[in-house]
Amino acid sequence: GGEVVFIEFLVADTAADLVDAARADIAGIIRDHPTNLAAKFVRMAFHDCVGGCDGCVDLTNGDNFGLEEPIDALEPILAKFGHFGMTRADLWALASLEGARGAQANGDNLPFPMVWFGRPNCEDANLDSDCVEGECSAKKGPHRDLPSPHLTTREMLSFFNTTFDFQEPWETVAIMGAHTLGTLSRTNSGFNGPNGWLSNTNRLDSNYYDNLIGGSLTDFTNDNFERMMNAGNWEMTFYSNSAFGTPDRWEWERGANPHFIMLNSDIALVRDLEGLIDDEDGQVSQCQFRCDRNGGTGCARPRCPHAAETFDIAAEYKHDNAKFLQDFQTAFTKMLEAGSDTEVGCSIPPCPIPGTFPTASPTLPQPSGSPTL
Repeated sequence: GGEVVFIEFLVADTAADLVDAARADIAGIIRDHPTNLAAKFVRMAFHDCVGGCDGCVDLTNGDNFGLEEPIDALEPILAKFGHFGMTRADLWALASLEGARGAQANGDNLPFPMVWFGRPNCEDANLDSDCVEGECSAKKGPHRDLPSPHLTTREMLSFFNTTFDFQEPWETVAIMGAHTLGTLSRTNSGFNGPNGWLSNTNRLDSNYYDNLIGGSLTDFTNDNFERMMNAGNWEMTFYSNSAFGTPDRWEWERGANPHFIMLNSDIALVRDLEGLIDDEDGQVSQCQFRCDRNGGTGCARPRCPHAAETFDIAAEYKHDNAKFLQDFQTAFTKMLEAGSDTEVGCSIPPCPIPGTFPTASPTLPQPSGSPTL
């Protein structure tokens, strides 16, 4: 006559079953969470994968401030699926893929598939002495230097080539489109971006590039170089962050109440800032983003020169959202392979990463037990 209690369990015959079930739970917490978890999962994946995707970040590193929330949000799902062989590193990668997939507009239906599984967690691949406080865990990963927000075009292309094996400039231009999602906080990074890079911080699309490239969004056949150079009127603004305990920042802003933001590394997709960034604080004082007089020379300061290696790619994405999404999916998936040997290729995803983790097998162990009355 007592209350009937059901204990939930899952039967996962294959890695695909496991991925699909975990992905459904991730979609649920993204939908029900009061903050923009999709953007936070995408950010967390990038920070995790610098140095190799291993399900660990160093939360004592100021560049990782704010990641505790997405880590904690995934803990119940990890507890549910971990005994099936899903590593924390896999779960973080899957959460970022679902975050990106779900942030597409209606009608944009790229799947952002989980191609590989079996990523080792940092505690399985490192000595404790390699990690913060001599103990490897989700929040005490190895120290890794994140890229400066003040990279020039050349430096940015070099970073992504070295870190993620991005061989072509379009991979870097596409991955930067992740900045369509989320916001920036002075308490986390020092940047004052509560409204994000553009107005809709929940949508993954090519509007990011529309804010960097001028001209028509629809009739681009009539756009010439000068029209494309006359994009949003981005101007540098300084913030002293002594009250927040974060670095003082120069950032590019446009608009007011709300204002939107770009970092030097965003601007570097369309402007060559080589030799023009103050190494101390990131100020660009010798040129300005926009000048529509006399070919960019008729203003108080000359227009910053265009970034020849990446400008045309950004312009292409501005005018072709489908192309951007396809390239972003490709680059993002490649980023999630960092630290893993995937040269053998994967014909039917998800595939086990060769020789990395003992539970990475096509058939996963079955849970014991049955519903209990």
